[in-house]
Amino acid sequence: MQLDLSGNQLCGVKYGEGTYTAEGITAIADALHVNGALTALDLSSNCLKDEGVSAVCAAIQSNKETKLASLNFYYNDIGTVGANAVAAMVAVTGGLTALDLSFNDLNDDGVSAVCEAIQSNKETKLASLNFRNNGIGLVGSKSVAAMVAVTGALTEVR
Repeated sequence: MQLDLSGNQLCGVKYGEGTYTAEGITAIADALHVNGALTALDLSSNCLKDEGVSAVCAAIQSNKETKLASLNFYYNDIGTVGANAVAAMVAVTGGLTALDLSFNDLNDDGVSAVCEAIQSNKETKLASLNFRNNGIGLVGSKSVAAMVAVTGALTEVR
């Protein structure tokens, strides 16, 4: 089962207009706690920010029956706090094969946290990872290089 909620106003905000509220994304996260059939989730372009991404990641992380293979957080104004939530989820979710974190504000600290989590997960099946346009500098690029060197399933890194 796939769910595409991209380009909506799940948090009351679209392209910088509106007032942020986590109500919509919290409702989605509540459903993710118990849904074991979802294989792909696209939440791109929703201005989820750290709070929304953290709620979604906590729900996925807590669901031991999850079959989620593809997760898209493209363009959601995610910072280091949200990246740490993604990292916590990725560290324990072995079935994820595609993760898109492009066009956010992860910077070096966030990218490093995600890379370290991927490295720590010996059951990872992650084949596609997108970090495009995240303000990655020298520290982040070294973290990406270290992760790529030891993660055999990866076939695409952007």
